[in-house]
This record gives sequence, C-alpha cells and structure tokens, in this order.
Amino acid sequence: MQTEWVLVTVAVAVGAFVQGLTGLGFALVAAPVVSQVVPGTSGIGLVNALSIVQNGWLVARTDAAIAWRVVARMVPGLAAGVLLGWIVLRTTGPAVFPVIVAASACASVAWLLLADRFRGAVAGVISAVWGGLVNTVAGVGGPPIAAYLVTRGLPFGEYLRTLQVVFALLSVVSLPLLGVSFPSLGWLAAWLVALVVGSVAGELLRARFDESLTQRVGKSAIVVVCVAALIRSVAALVFGA
Repeated sequence: MQTEWVLVTVAVAVGAFVQGLTGLGFALVAAPVVSQVVPGTSGIGLVNALSIVQNGWLVARTDAAIAWRVVARMVPGLAAGVLLGWIVLRTTGPAVFPVIVAASACASVAWLLLADRFRGAVAGVISAVWGGLVNTVAGVGGPPIAAYLVTRGLPFGEYLRTLQVVFALLSVVSLPLLGVSFPSLGWLAAWLVALVVGSVAGELLRARFDESLTQRVGKSAIVVVCVAALIRSVAALVFGA
C-alpha cells in the first residue's frame, strides 16, 4: 500500500505542476489516480480538498482582478450541475466509480480541446452545468469552466484568478457530499508539500516560456494520465485486474 500512496504523491505533484503552468489540470491528473487507490467518493473529496489549497495558492500569488460578474452568471448552471452530480453519486455502484471518474476526465479534456467551436449563451450554460456535474462526481470540472472563461476575453491574470475562485466554490460545495479520506496526517503533509513544490515549478516554467507552449505541454500531460486511468479502470472492472 505504501507504493500506492507514493504514486498518489507523484500524481499530486504532477497535477500541481500542470495547474501552476496552465491554470487548470490538478484534479484532471490527480483524480483518476487517487480513485484507483482510495475507494468510493472520499478519494475525490480528498482531491477537491487539496484543490482548494492550490486554488488559494494561485489566487494569492497572482496580481489581477476577479471577474465576479462572470462568476455570478455561472452560478445557476453550476448549481444545477452539482444537483445532477449528487443524483449520480446516489445511484452509482462503487465498482464502476473509477471508470466514471476516468471517463469524466477524458470527456472534460475533449470539451476543452473543442472549446473554440462552441460559443454563446447556450455554450456557457452547458459549460457551467457540465462543470458542476463532473466536479461533484469526479473532481474534474475544470475544462468546461475554463472553456467558457476563455471566451470572455479576460486578461490571463484575471482569467486565472477567476478560474481558481470558481474551482474553489465548487470544491467547497462538493465536500459534504463526497467526504474526505486519507491514510495519515504524515501522508497528508507530504501531499501538501508536493502540491506547493509542483505549483511553484509550474509557475516558474510559465514565466520562462511562451503561453501557447505551456498550454500544449499541460494538455498533453492531462490527456496521457486520463487515458491511462480510463484503460486501467475499465480493465479492473472487466477482468478484475
């Protein structure tokens, strides 16, 4: 079991690095891995709890405004998504939960990659509902929310801070529904250290390289982890691996 907790630590560090680099990606990397190790919804609760810490870290270290009017417009759709997520949690068996997490992550990445094709009010509502739904079920609501915020034409710093605020709000709401589980305070401390180290590394790299390059690197890392987790979880469900 120690090896599995080390794997979670690596996933936390890599996810924090990707989010520090691009503004999203922590849960997309960490959640598919954690769901393989921690059974049930409490593993996703752990990911969301760590996400809140990173959201606060990035908000504190970014000097820009927060687009509160944009946040307010998203609230109804996000609330509807959280409600749908709660219904899914109430009707989902534990055996298929890792598959749902990995599939949700892959679908969210696909939404982000195709975001430029969907604009307007309807796309905004869909993004908010989908973000609230998959964040509650799988902790991976970032891409649809980011896809909507990208179309708002915000400066990068304002986009980054607004994105973190929405993530934090969703995670706070989801914690009572999911619960939180971790093996010991020692491992929790290790994950917090990994989160900070990964975040700082991502921020440093973002400052040195072109934004389009960092976005491509971040998306590539997310896709690899999500697809690998989906294959692993489906294999475990079908073959009992």
